[in-house]
Amino acid sequence: MLRALIFDVDGTLADTERDAHRPAFNAAFREFGLGWEWDPELYAELLAVTGGKERIRFHAERIGVRLPDDLVGALHAAKTRHYPGDRHHHDSGERHRPAPPQPRAGRPGVVRGDRCGRRGARQEAGPGHL
Repeated sequence: MLRALIFDVDGTLADTERDAHRPAFNAAFREFGLGWEWDPELYAELLAVTGGKERIRFHAERIGVRLPDDLVGALHAAKTRHYPGDRHHHDSGERHRPAPPQPRAGRPGVVRGDRCGRRGARQEAGPGHL
């Protein structure tokens, strides 16, 4: 019997901002040869800016770089491709969804899964599963 249903927002149950979004941004920056690397401390500051494109633009302006809108859009599209939850199989074009990031330590009893409402897709993420 299902006793609770928890909806997650980025960074609530798993630190997807630091451990998934940030590396995806960095991969996009490498792809475009920008030489930018957002470390966890800098990225924590940049999270005050809402939205990926806005965050890229803010950072660029902060370091004295003016990026055209089309480049900001291309960087964000590359970031989306590099994000673990949005990867595509390059050979078949099929969407691939890897396992969700592990729940944060200290949150025993949280139920996680990648297919909401499907029997067997949920897993108890208690202390023995972290």
